[in-house]
Amino acid sequence: MFPKLSPARTALVRVAAICAVALSAAAGSARVATAQDSSPYLIGHWMLDDQFSDFKPPGSTISTGNTEFVFLNPTNLVLTLEYAFFGVGANGITFCGCDRDTLSANGRVRYTMLGEKQGGQFSTQLCPTQTDGTMKTIVFPKGHSGPTSPPGDELQAGYQIDIFDGGRTVAPLLAVPIFNGMAINAGVSGEVAAIHNACVGFLGPAR
Repeated sequence: MFPKLSPARTALVRVAAICAVALSAAAGSARVATAQDSSPYLIGHWMLDDQFSDFKPPGSTISTGNTEFVFLNPTNLVLTLEYAFFGVGANGITFCGCDRDTLSANGRVRYTMLGEKQGGQFSTQLCPTQTDGTMKTIVFPKGHSGPTSPPGDELQAGYQIDIFDGGRTVAPLLAVPIFNGMAINAGVSGEVAAIHNACVGFLGPAR
């Protein structure tokens, strides 16, 4: 027979059990969060001289002057980084341009929307009036002509900084999940290919 525990000892055992379960759950959540922070395909929200209001009084607006994007390489692979801009046009979502860079092993790349506009990678001919939209970014191994399906070991993570008068906000770029080397569905694989094809049409082939 097991010895009978005192009420105090029983309470301590219960507390220890609860703590063990909580720590195990937290560790599991951390693993999931880490996995979901990185992907070959991320999405964010760009803004440039944007004024937004859906509330009263009409004179009150949320003003965002610029967005900075930071792309991080958590791998030891040298990657090609492509990121495309989209805005809302008269006939729906419209392509606004693209940029491409080399993402060194364990390295980072930084750009701002103002810099993309000044450099022509964000096209004011394609999007003359758009002040906000989606930014979609993909990576694939340097030297390859484009992404493969299923993807290999390439990953990226990142965050965006929205800049406004007197302050800034920081938020992670959202990772589109990839499971066991496969995109979550055929639509995601198709969108990765569409982003790359749009960038090739705008910038020329990747090298």
